[in-house]
Amino acid sequence: MGDWHQAEEHAERAELLLARGRGAEAEAEIRRAIEIDPVRGEWHAALALVLESVDRLEEALASMRQAAVLLPEDVQPMASSAEIALRLDRPQEALDHAERAIEFPEAEEQIHAVRIAALQRLERFEDAEIAYFLAQQTFEEMPSCLVAMGDLQAELNAYDRASWCYREAMRQAPSMPRLRSRIASILGATGKPERALQLHMAELRENPASIESLLACGRLLVRLNRHPEAVDRFRRVLEIEPAHLAAHWELGLTALSLGRFDEARVEFEIARRLDPDMPFIRRRLAEALLGCGEPERARLQLEDAFDRIQPEETFEETFHLADMLLEVGTTTKSLPLFERLAVEQPEDLQVLRRLAVCRYRLGDIAGGVTISRRVLRQDPTCIRSMHNISVAAMEEGRFMSAFIWAKRGLAEAPLDPGLRRLRSRLWTRLAWTWSLGLPRLTGSALLRALKRIRRRPDH
Repeated sequence: MGDWHQAEEHAERAELLLARGRGAEAEAEIRRAIEIDPVRGEWHAALALVLESVDRLEEALASMRQAAVLLPEDVQPMASSAEIALRLDRPQEALDHAERAIEFPEAEEQIHAVRIAALQRLERFEDAEIAYFLAQQTFEEMPSCLVAMGDLQAELNAYDRASWCYREAMRQAPSMPRLRSRIASILGATGKPERALQLHMAELRENPASIESLLACGRLLVRLNRHPEAVDRFRRVLEIEPAHLAAHWELGLTALSLGRFDEARVEFEIARRLDPDMPFIRRRLAEALLGCGEPERARLQLEDAFDRIQPEETFEETFHLADMLLEVGTTTKSLPLFERLAVEQPEDLQVLRRLAVCRYRLGDIAGGVTISRRVLRQDPTCIRSMHNISVAAMEEGRFMSAFIWAKRGLAEAPLDPGLRRLRSRLWTRLAWTWSLGLPRLTGSALLRALKRIRRRPDH
């Protein structure tokens, strides 16, 4: 009996300590209670709450699962297990817990929302909609399910439906957090950034420390070209959480767009240290380094990015990487990327022009000329292609062809400095060739004349 009372005292102290925000002490107290009576399921649930409060979600989930085993008639541990699993991005496990919890008659509306969200993450969109309609048959008001359904519709780009779900949830539960932010995200996606910004600002007035709202505000301000205000929001995030990856990333992108390359370099280097596997971090860092006049360091970052390239990357990102590789002189790595892009979009002139440059640089003159001619078939006024074909012809000693292409380019752009320099080089080469050939020609003529003179007496 004494041990039982002692365990209860430890559990009560843990509850008080947790309410005061003293998580480590609360954990120690509840663990002492569990040591005395390890089969009390509610104490395992309490330990899970303590661990969840200090963001140790893996341990919290394990404790909550243990509570569910020890309390098979209680829906709450099963429902809480589903919520924690969803936060850990384990949608299948969250779905399993949620479906078992829904079988209880006293299951609350929130667990139906977890089920909808888990099905959405598993990309079982039709099943998620069915789960929503099943919940609708049970509850008259279900703001959590409406939010989950709104998130699903937003992912499917059904913005009108998503907006209706969020607004209806706000009508049913006006105090539900982040509803205005969700509506604002819909407004931003549908081309109404000013209205979206107003809603985010309203959210911040109620919760000034909301990192999600601060980041969303900053991104909208960047879209509206209000960069100083955007920087203020991102820096506010870092005041709350100095190692926040997204805030450093956004600050780097903003500085890059403003041409503040040194600031961008600092932010991207911090982001890379926080998450070395962050997508595109090496490319943006290389872009900042190029702006700082450090091409060698940029080349190292780009080569590392090339080794990490993913097959599902967008056309724009692959083009940007290949273009920077070409800029720092790593032509052997940029060539296969441009060749792949040329297959994907054979009519893209920017890709074809750079592909021609790669082949010229690697000594494939015939391949470069072929691509340049391909460009000219689509754009007969492309000065760069005419220039490149002319240079290739000059290098091969075909001066007449070189003159023709240079003349054709100058007809399109008479003041083009590159073509004017090329024409001067052609005249110089021709004059040099003629000056070298004239003595030989004169000597050959004299020798032939002497031979004829010597042969005359014989005849």
